[in-house]
Amino acid sequence: MPKHLRVTPPESAEEEPLAQTESEASAKSEPVTDKDLDSALEAAEARLRTLEEAEEAIDAAFGTGKADRARITREAQLDAAEAVARVGEAMEADEAADEAARLAVIAQNMGDREKRRTARKRAKTARNEAKKAHKAATKSAKVAYNAIKFSQPGKLGFLRFVQIVYTLNIAGTLLALILTSRDTITYNSVTIFSWITIILEGISLWFLLNYLKQAKKAIVFTSVFCIVTNIITSFVTGNFALFDCFVNNLWHIFLIVYFLRSERVDVVLVNDFSTFQPKLRQETSLQRGGWPLVRNLIIYFIVFSVLGHWMEAAMCQFIRLGLVQGEYDPTNTMLWRDWLYPYPMEGAAVVIIALVLYPLWQYLLKRFEEKPIYAYVISFLANALTCSIIEFSMGLIVNADHQLWDYSEMPGNIMGQVCLQNTAAFGVAASIIAWVVYPMMERWLARVPEDTMNIAFVVIAVIGGILWSLYIIDPPENHRLEEAAARAEDDSIDYSLPIVINEVTIETMRDLVDESESLTPEEQEKARQQLDEIHNDLVDLSETLHLDEAA
Repeated sequence: MPKHLRVTPPESAEEEPLAQTESEASAKSEPVTDKDLDSALEAAEARLRTLEEAEEAIDAAFGTGKADRARITREAQLDAAEAVARVGEAMEADEAADEAARLAVIAQNMGDREKRRTARKRAKTARNEAKKAHKAATKSAKVAYNAIKFSQPGKLGFLRFVQIVYTLNIAGTLLALILTSRDTITYNSVTIFSWITIILEGISLWFLLNYLKQAKKAIVFTSVFCIVTNIITSFVTGNFALFDCFVNNLWHIFLIVYFLRSERVDVVLVNDFSTFQPKLRQETSLQRGGWPLVRNLIIYFIVFSVLGHWMEAAMCQFIRLGLVQGEYDPTNTMLWRDWLYPYPMEGAAVVIIALVLYPLWQYLLKRFEEKPIYAYVISFLANALTCSIIEFSMGLIVNADHQLWDYSEMPGNIMGQVCLQNTAAFGVAASIIAWVVYPMMERWLARVPEDTMNIAFVVIAVIGGILWSLYIIDPPENHRLEEAAARAEDDSIDYSLPIVINEVTIETMRDLVDESESLTPEEQEKARQQLDEIHNDLVDLSETLHLDEAA
C-alpha cells in the first residue's frame, strides 16, 4: 500500500493495552449455557449445509450437459468471424500465386530457365494453398450459417416428424393391446420384438425432446434393430423375399441415412447426456418437489403394482399351507397365470405412503422425540387403517359381488371387503415400506444422475403402459365366455368334446384337483364347485348358440 494511503494509529492508541487481563475478562464475561452451545452448533451446521448446497449447485451447473442457446449463437458468430479470416487468407494466397505466376513470366522472357522453374514451382504451391484456404473458408461459413439457421428450438424440421411418428407408433401399439384379450394374444417373436421396439422408440423420443446428442445413436440403433428383427422373423416364418424386405424396412433405412448424413441433426442436437453424480441428498423427492417427485411416484406406482401381485400370491401360499386363516381361488388366472398382472391397489398404497404416511412418521418422531415408541405405534395404526380404507374403497368398486375376494367368514370383517387379519398384515407391510424401504429407495435414487433416472423412467413407463393396456383395461376373465362363443362360431371345432380352458379340459382339471395332495378336502370341494359353475355356464352358452351337443 502506498505510504500516503497508510493509516497510522495515534500515539495514544499505542499506550492503551491491547488486551484486558484474564481476571478482568472473566469478570465481565457471562457464563455460557448448554442452550447457547446448541444454538451455536445449529448455526454452524446450517452454514455448513448452505456451503455444501452452494458447492453442489455450482457442480450441477457445470455438469448438467444442457447447452445454452445464446452460447450456441455466440459460437456461430465466432465461426462466422473465422470464415471471414479464412477468406482473407485465401485472398492473400491468391495474390501470392498471382505474384509467383508474374515472376515466372518475367523469368521466361529473360530466358532464365532456372528462375522460371523456381517461379512456376512457387506459383503451383501458392495455388494449392489458395485452394485449401478457399475450402476452409467455405466450410467455416457453412458451419456458421447452419448454426444460426438451426439454433431455434422450434424449427426442428424433419426431426419433428420423427417425434410424431414415434409417438403414434407407441400409442398405436398400446391401443392394439387394449383391444386384445389376454387369453387370445399370441406370444411370438413379432409380439416381443414390437414391445422392445416401442421401448427403444420411447428412449429415442425422450432424447429428441431434450435435444440430446445421443438421440442420433439411439435412433440409428432402433432402426438397425427393427431391420434385423424383421429379417429374422421373415427367415423363421419362411416368408423372406429380398424386395419385400427392402420395402418393409424402407422407413428404417431412410432414418439411418438421414441421421448419419443430416447437418440439421448435428446442429440441433447440442445437449450432452449428463453423468453428473449428485451428492447424497438428505431430503426426499417429496421435499424437493417438481419433476423428481412426479417421476419417482410414477415409478413406485408401476413397480409396486407388480410387486403387490406377488405379495398377494405369497399370502395365498401361506393360506394354502395353513399358516394363516382364509380362502383363495386356485383357478384364478389373474393371480396364478398372469404373473405380471399389475394390482393398482398396492401401487396406489405405496404412493400414499410416500405422500402421507412417511411424512406423518417423520412428524411423529419429532413430536415424540423422547418416547419414539409412541411414534411407531401411532404410525403403525395409521398405516394399517389407511391400507384398509384403500382396500375397502376398491372393493366397493371392483368387488361388489365378492367375485374377487370374500372375507365374510373372517373375524372382524366389514361387508366381506376387509378383515382384521388382513388389516394387521397391511399394517406390517406398509410400516416396513414407510420406515425402511421408501427412505432407502429415495437415498439410492438420489445417487443416480438425473438423465439416467429419466431414461429409467421412460423404460418403466412404457413397460407399465404395456401391462396396463394388456391386463387392467381388458382383464382376462371378461373374455372367458366370449372366447367360448367365438369358438362356437367355427364349424370346424367338435363341440361334443370337452371345452378347452387354459389348454386343459374341465375333466382334466377335475382329475388334477382330485389327485392333488397339497389341497385340503375343503379346498378340493370348493375347486370342484367352481369347475361345475364354469361347466354349467358353458352349457348354457352352448344351448343359447343352438349347439347339437352340450359341452
